[in-house]
Amino acid sequence: MKEKMIRTPIALLLLACLAACVSQPMYQWGTYESNLFQSYKDPTKVEALRINLEAHTVLMESNRQKVAPGLYAELGTLYLQLGSSDKAINMYKKEREAWPESQGLMNSMIQNLERRTKEKAEKTQ
Repeated sequence: MKEKMIRTPIALLLLACLAACVSQPMYQWGTYESNLFQSYKDPTKVEALRINLEAHTVLMESNRQKVAPGLYAELGTLYLQLGSSDKAINMYKKEREAWPESQGLMNSMIQNLERRTKEKAEKTQ
């Protein structure tokens, strides 16, 4: 009986340790992966990808959680494909601020878009 009383707390302690070892995902990706895959298979699903990314980033921001790396940039690229350079630049800036390691690439993307926008404006004058 005494041996059983010792085993129970030890088993509970081991179980608690194992439960603590179960890792939680570092970032919330939402449905990004499946939507991206669907958009590759069927280009008509790109709009759904954009809408879901917008909703996911707004949700993460409203919950004061960090948006996963690359999601702002992906959303920016989707805006760029729609012809919305201003929105793309805004998303690239958010990516750069959230993930400083992306600064080189994001700065380059922003500079190129700003230069193209300026050249386009000069041609229309």
